[in-house]
Amino acid sequence: MLAQAVLDKVSERAVALGITRVAAVHVLLGEDDEHTEEALRFAWSEVSVGSCAQGADLVIERTPGDGLRLAAMDVERATAEAGRKT
Repeated sequence: MLAQAVLDKVSERAVALGITRVAAVHVLLGEDDEHTEEALRFAWSEVSVGSCAQGADLVIERTPGDGLRLAAMDVERATAEAGRKT
């Protein structure tokens, strides 16, 4: 449920910041972690469906140690102009 934990954190931050869509999620995955990048990407594609991060790229950087950490998000913010017709 590692991908779900990342999505939970992404969704929490998106709501707090008023973000409507997340385009990419950057994570740090420890080299000693038992999870593979492929498995994490597959799980991400499944758990993110229907969320603000649906279709977001999952960018994985390997780091020393183990565990997974959210490093950054590329986002799109809603603006007052977005829904306005001129």
